Amino acid sequence: MKFGFSHRFRASKIGFTILELMISIGIFALILTAVYSIWVAILKGTRAGQKAAAEVQRARVAMRTLEDAFNCTEFFQANMKYYYFFADTSGDFASVSLVARLPDGFLGSEQYQQLQQKVRRVTFEVIPGKDSTHDLMLTQAPILLPDTSANSGYAPYTTTLAKDVTFFQLLFFDPLKGEWLQEWTKTNQLPKIVQIALGLGRSGNNSGKSSEVVYSLVSLPSDTVLAAWQGGMQGQPPGTVPPGTVPPGTMPPGGNPPGTGLPSGTPPGGFPPRFQ
Repeated sequence: MKFGFSHRFRASKIGFTILELMISIGIFALILTAVYSIWVAILKGTRAGQKAAAEVQRARVAMRTLEDAFNCTEFFQANMKYYYFFADTSGDFASVSLVARLPDGFLGSEQYQQLQQKVRRVTFEVIPGKDSTHDLMLTQAPILLPDTSANSGYAPYTTTLAKDVTFFQLLFFDPLKGEWLQEWTKTNQLPKIVQIALGLGRSGNNSGKSSEVVYSLVSLPSDTVLAAWQGGMQGQPPGTVPPGTVPPGTMPPGGNPPGTGLPSGTPPGGFPPRFQ
């Protein structure tokens, strides 16, 4: 009887009680919850980092396209109606339309390789996009084609330059006044310096604020080509530089474009105010 009792006593101590099983399952559930929470946090952080990197890259590509267009701007007085410079900064977003001799690497240039039309009117404007967002659109078309309608086969080339645009504004430097202007009304003149501000994405703490705004200062290398220069300077040998101008590809002493009105030694474009 003693042997049988002790055998039954040892057998009852081999397994786990219900309470022990419940505690073990609870600890295991806590561990799984902690692992899942860490995994979700890592996943969200990775997505946020990838989104921020993509927004910065899109902003750089869009800004580079804007800079290329401004850097190649042209204006001929004898054909003024084709070269007007339009800039509208009165709305929530700025828009600008200009004529430029664009390089082969400019976005959309492959559309005009057979036409050999490098001088094109380029327009940048912000339009409503999806989910209450806004997109920066690029439109370009040659100015020497008589018909650029959809039926002609030479319709303007339009593409989305940047999505989820939250800020796009321009400032213009007036050398006569020596100050920065928020609007440019002289359609028959080119501004000497333009400051571009482009913001993409929305801040996590403030949906009405851009997550990052990229600034760029562009000094337009060209000036209005007078009709007398376009027709040639009578009595002067070929290649003569008009009086009071600087030979193409050179800079005056001080490193500032001619006619900017900035003191000698000032960085090109000076130090414009930031957009508020």
